[in-house]
Amino acid sequence: MIGARFLAALALAATVAVLGACDDSVRFRLRIDWQRHPLSQACPTTPAGAYSCTAIPVSCDLRVRVRIISASDGQPHYSECFTIQSDGDACQLADMPITPREIPNEMVRVQVIVWTIDELVRSEFDFEASDGCPVTTEFHTTGLPRLGDDPTASPPGVPVPALAGETYFAVGESPVATVTLGCPRWDSLDAASCQASALALEATVRDPRTFGSVPRAQAGDMDVRFGAPVEDLPGVYRVDLSPQFFTAGLSPTPSGALVWTGTLDAPPAGTRCLRVGMQGVAAPTISCFPIASAAPPIRVEGFLVGRLMLRDILNLQLLSDVPEEGIVFGVVVDAAGQPVQGAMVSTFENATVVYPDENLQTVGFTGTSSKGYFLSTDAEYDSIWRASVPGGLMGDGDARGGLVNDHVSVVIIQLTGVIPPPIDAGLGGGGGPDAGPDAGIDAP
Repeated sequence: MIGARFLAALALAATVAVLGACDDSVRFRLRIDWQRHPLSQACPTTPAGAYSCTAIPVSCDLRVRVRIISASDGQPHYSECFTIQSDGDACQLADMPITPREIPNEMVRVQVIVWTIDELVRSEFDFEASDGCPVTTEFHTTGLPRLGDDPTASPPGVPVPALAGETYFAVGESPVATVTLGCPRWDSLDAASCQASALALEATVRDPRTFGSVPRAQAGDMDVRFGAPVEDLPGVYRVDLSPQFFTAGLSPTPSGALVWTGTLDAPPAGTRCLRVGMQGVAAPTISCFPIASAAPPIRVEGFLVGRLMLRDILNLQLLSDVPEEGIVFGVVVDAAGQPVQGAMVSTFENATVVYPDENLQTVGFTGTSSKGYFLSTDAEYDSIWRASVPGGLMGDGDARGGLVNDHVSVVIIQLTGVIPPPIDAGLGGGGGPDAGPDAGIDAP
């Protein structure tokens, strides 16, 4: 790789991370500065008069494009789109996990462009046909973005950046490439509509075998989002990760109880879902529920089905993979969260329900096993689930869920009372549907 240079990290003032590069290469980082000219897209200052990222509050969700192209022919060497959550200030630009790339030893143009999600939606930007950001923005020779003759006129299809800048950089001549950002619409990053409607969201992700939290060691590889599926055809639902349907990936807490956090731009209503993915280790899982209260923080709970568990579930239905229309896996528990044996499960739409044994090896039709498991391959999305057991205990009526394309929908039916534990022979007890509060998601 002689003659190549690597993009290593983005920093606002100092290196925040240095990514690996070959021994014979020279690494460089990006540094962001702020436009100071008062007549041309100037940035705000702190009360002390300093130009700083802390002077630009952020209460709206953002998309950021970092792009490096050849100065001679425009050949792209690096282009990546990042999402920034609506909490904090512009210093969050330092946290973007830039992927290292080989950059030829030549003169390049380095671009950093920031839009609000609201601006991209207003301009009718096609999220689904892209990686989530527009590809580029036109720049003046000054390195500031071109805004047109009337920057207040915002026609559809032309998203106007809140912050943007471009610099020419000779790769190999310096360890730092400084990009000065103009701030044509910096105030849109802290719009009143975002401030008024931002609601704190907290999500817990559990293993359906144990009901314990997934382990912290796996949190960094998980993609956790909150939203609702899209109806393509009558009764056919799919997950669209565009921001108008699902949040950007929530962030796991760095310490303490493992919770994923984020903000919502508006109070949620009706049935909403927590979608959890973990590439190569678990099936895409979605858990849906009615929102009882919009008072912050909004706390929700979801599940992640591991590959080994999924394999057993699919084998029960003679399937090789999650069917396109999806599949429903559920558990019946009592008010204490313990699995319920002998429960009969149904939906108001009369879905077909079968009952796997406790080891997910065979299915029956006469009620749940000791683990409380049930399966359905024809339950409509947003079905209302109910369960009953001899003695009169019934579900609490809050269970929702059904088929979502290419996903395992997890449904938990909680009964209104407590089932007395069976009398054992003194061999010891468990404490939950399976052993251990932190058993982890099974690998392939």
